[in-house]
Amino acid sequence: MYALLRLLQLSDTAFPTGSFSHSMALEAFAGAGELRDAQDLARVVRLHLSSLATSDCVALRAAHGETSLERLSYVDRLLSATKLARELRAASSSTGRRFLISVAALGVESTTLGDFTAAVRAGASPGNLAVGYGVAAPALGPGVEETLHAYLYATVASLVAAGQKLVPLGGSVAQRVLYELGGDVIRTAETGEDMEVDDMHAFSPTLDVRSMMHERQRTRLYIS
Repeated sequence: MYALLRLLQLSDTAFPTGSFSHSMALEAFAGAGELRDAQDLARVVRLHLSSLATSDCVALRAAHGETSLERLSYVDRLLSATKLARELRAASSSTGRRFLISVAALGVESTTLGDFTAAVRAGASPGNLAVGYGVAAPALGPGVEETLHAYLYATVASLVAAGQKLVPLGGSVAQRVLYELGGDVIRTAETGEDMEVDDMHAFSPTLDVRSMMHERQRTRLYIS
């Protein structure tokens, strides 16, 4: 029960990761007229999930329970290499760094967590959010499947919150989108279940192009 409560805290949108500052290219979709309603929002979120299935999910599984700092940094760097757009890569690292620091502030005791957090703060490892979840979760109790679902849910919730402002959508409509994406979260977690770390990849040219366009968007509410 305590493990569940801790996982709920980490995946809550109020947990200080800075994710509220990122739209992960949704703002560029809106600027291009491709984010006009709830259906458009669900479609773009599914693009993200498709990309995460063979990248972030694989990295999280590999990091969960791993104690070798060298191996964790290797997984972390490989994950960064799958993120072609600068803003998406930077967002993953900045939110991951804040996540690790916030977990440490809870007083969680874990040698692996402490060492990895120190490496990220020193710039020796990118500190992607998915890897941060994988490193932190064992110290709090949740298993890898629960952690993976929590990570994906938190990601989807953050995207829906950004989309709610950009469309804009009412609260009930946004929650309906989030509710209906539940099945997609489960399928995403299952997709890369047997994938090796060295096979990580993310093929989502539409997301990458929109993210690159966002860097030059004149009016912006979000960092990414």
